[in-house]
Amino acid sequence: MTTRRRTGTTALLTLTALAATATACGSSGSEENSLFASGRVSVGVKSDQPGTSKLDHYSPVGFDITLANRLLKKLGAEPDFGAVPSEDRSTVLKNKKKDLVIATFSITDERAAELDFVGPYATTSQGVMVRKDDHRIRKDEDLNGKTVCTWPGTTSAETLRTMASRVTVYEARDASSCIADLEKKKSADAVSTDQMILYGFTQEHPGLRVVPEVTIGRKNNYGIAMDKGHRDDCRKLLDALRDYLTGSDWAQDFAFTLHAIPGADPLWESNYKPRVDTLDAYSCRDKLAP
Repeated sequence: MTTRRRTGTTALLTLTALAATATACGSSGSEENSLFASGRVSVGVKSDQPGTSKLDHYSPVGFDITLANRLLKKLGAEPDFGAVPSEDRSTVLKNKKKDLVIATFSITDERAAELDFVGPYATTSQGVMVRKDDHRIRKDEDLNGKTVCTWPGTTSAETLRTMASRVTVYEARDASSCIADLEKKKSADAVSTDQMILYGFTQEHPGLRVVPEVTIGRKNNYGIAMDKGHRDDCRKLLDALRDYLTGSDWAQDFAFTLHAIPGADPLWESNYKPRVDTLDAYSCRDKLAP
């Protein structure tokens, strides 16, 4: 009888020890899976978009960069920035090359099915940029018969084609090529992408201007993207973004990095700053809320 009790007690203690070990291993594994655990987070950004994200003497600057620094600081981490072309933004996350992508990346149903997003952190309509002395395009209908440049990896070309069937849309290699076609070669009548990005380009190209009256399609909502499987990290980042939008830092950072927008749009804050109550509909979901 005594032997059985001792054996039973020994077995119980062994099972308890194993359970404790398993719990500890599970906690450790969960922590190791966090994107923020090491304190360094690899962040894919654009390198050729002044105002939003550009390399300036090898140092990234712009609104996306400021946003990344502020939010990750709240989570006790630092960003390790690396350039990512528009067409590779999803790929670098799926292939584990980057932890996050903060690169004027629009949240769509198709993208949300394979990636998690936190956002929106900014909203913008698609628009057009023309030469400053060219006044042929004043409204949407004026795009008919014109040649418009976009670049791969964005939704701009598709949106343009559905809006105006008589627009000649072509994709150059990248944004810089489009601007060269418009400004120097004059083989393009306009460049089209999101107005927020276009205003950034005008900050370095004073011979170009955005046509504010031309807005194409629905508003685009920019989000911070990560691969699926990090939902806890997604929610932490969401809380940090919520705090950022609630305070005064968002407006100060936006006006400083994208100073062309407040100068052109008296309603810039209501047009570009997302409402906090929209965040849950777009963030940390497999399908966007209707």
